[in-house]
Amino acid sequence: MKIAICDDEEFCLEQVLAIAKEYAKERVVSFYPFSHPEDLIEAAEKIGGYDIYILDIVMPGMNGIQLGVHLREAGYDGKIIYLTSSEEYALDSFKVKAFHYIIKPIAKDAFYEAVDDAIKAIAVKKDKSIVIKTKERSVKLTVDSIMYAEINKRGILYHLVGGKSVESVSLRTGFSESVKELAEDPRFAMCGAGAIVNMDHITEVGSEDIVFGDTYKPFFGKKACRELRNAWNEFLFSNNGGI
Repeated sequence: MKIAICDDEEFCLEQVLAIAKEYAKERVVSFYPFSHPEDLIEAAEKIGGYDIYILDIVMPGMNGIQLGVHLREAGYDGKIIYLTSSEEYALDSFKVKAFHYIIKPIAKDAFYEAVDDAIKAIAVKKDKSIVIKTKERSVKLTVDSIMYAEINKRGILYHLVGGKSVESVSLRTGFSESVKELAEDPRFAMCGAGAIVNMDHITEVGSEDIVFGDTYKPFFGKKACRELRNAWNEFLFSNNGGI
């Protein structure tokens, strides 16, 4: 578990690191400290992102909210925990799906609780899976790996993170019934009558297409995108957006 910490104030960064080092003695985690947002961004690009980001909100130049937005737009979906002396930025933090706040001065118990909760949420998200029956075999897919699924001839085509896809055998029921297990997950929303989308992987909803990550951009049509945009906005501004 890789956890990045960014705080421009040397004293505060040292305080967080002291608590983090104690935390790491009992858990399999690694902390990476940064004094400048730009350094964190550069490091994230090299390793493909961190699992958790602990960010100070008030920083000169690029503040913590702007840093969070940049990370999300770059496709990094790690949990974001903000360090703050007040909760005045709460509304702004919705746009980056902030997972937690730690109020300064930082208490050890508050730090432990926030990071523990984030790690548990990541574990649940990664472990949940479904089994898809294909023509050749049965395939177990983690729900988190599915960007979207769509009706394809008589089966369902599951589009996965990384560009791969898995196609099911012919359906014996309707599409909505066949993807019921996904639809019950708060991360997923129907997109028209023949597609269901994992909103956790969306970075933009256009007028006729959806952007996943920073490059993948399939066509869905105006009506479907309009309906999905509303669902996505609700998702971002609800507690589900932080799960």
